Amino acid sequence: MPACTSKKKPPLIFVAVLALLVCFAIAMFGQVDQKAFPAPDFGAGIVWLDQGAPVPHHISGYRGHVVVIDFWEYTCINCIRDFGVLKRWYVRYHPYGFEVIGVHDGEFNIGFDVNNVRVAAQRFRLPWPVVADQDHTTWKAYAVEGWPDRFLVDPQGTVVMKVFGEGNNRVMETKLRDLLAVEHPEVMKVDLDPDENDFKPECGPTTQETFLGELYGRSAVDDMADHHMGDLADFQPPHSPPDGGVMLVGRWQVEHDGVTSEGHGAAAEVRYHARSLYAVLSLTHAKQVRVDLFQDGKPMPNESAGADVKFDGKGAYVEVTDPRMYYLVRDPALSAHLVSLQPEGSGLTLHSFTYGNNCQLADNP
Repeated sequence: MPACTSKKKPPLIFVAVLALLVCFAIAMFGQVDQKAFPAPDFGAGIVWLDQGAPVPHHISGYRGHVVVIDFWEYTCINCIRDFGVLKRWYVRYHPYGFEVIGVHDGEFNIGFDVNNVRVAAQRFRLPWPVVADQDHTTWKAYAVEGWPDRFLVDPQGTVVMKVFGEGNNRVMETKLRDLLAVEHPEVMKVDLDPDENDFKPECGPTTQETFLGELYGRSAVDDMADHHMGDLADFQPPHSPPDGGVMLVGRWQVEHDGVTSEGHGAAAEVRYHARSLYAVLSLTHAKQVRVDLFQDGKPMPNESAGADVKFDGKGAYVEVTDPRMYYLVRDPALSAHLVSLQPEGSGLTLHSFTYGNNCQLADNP
């Protein structure tokens, strides 16, 4: 990519939007629960996104197989990082009767569009059946705690283990291999994945997920003055955001699951510490919006660019078209930064920012 030569300056610092410290996409080492219970069937209001040969649409149809039911959300980076693990298991163990069923439950409004889920499953090249759980009926039946949440079902249809959160994969792979070995003892010759922990101290701590709307009943906007959710608000630049905070400038509309730019001159800045920065972005009344990117008051350098960042004579930018998670930053090492997003046009919705540490580099399966 060419060197960034733009002299354009980022905006001044903006009205504070405090980060949420708690979210349902779990950035933690997977928590193991081995309480056994009969696997519930898939609930009402679901849509099966069959891609190839017909598959059973009831849990009873998987008797005799070992199954992982993976509850995921297509903008959730924790889920996306786990796809690589599940794909390796699928390749190794599918010939011995191992199956994966992906159950998608939306977090933001964009996650309840079945076509968005279908496109995401194709983009991530998921080789297993996917269910769009539109009414969260299957989620409730399994008492899911958040994303990702994986349930291991034995050949008799009993849930024998769940792992809630990202990681702790060795314990589940060991158990599923033991279950398969009853009928296929040769499976014990298959090599296990390395026992890795992407949350060990040397990986480095990161900022927690940052929401920009009213999601979960906790507004991230620090000072709305007399404005309420759904109103258009004009933001001014009083001071720099804290770590995990976002500042807005210009006109934004604050909604349940994000903030939407209205008119020219709207911009946002996020302060964080991490190796990687991701943003969930979508559009309302535009087909495409260019978003210029700056890091620490300068055009984002090539060596810090995420997978979705492009460069031209004006500098670094992302071209927002599809409603999804965008890869904004991949720095050489974990560090603290202030990143500015300047949309060239209205209708850009910012839903959330998420982060990755020095070990969470397998993020684009």
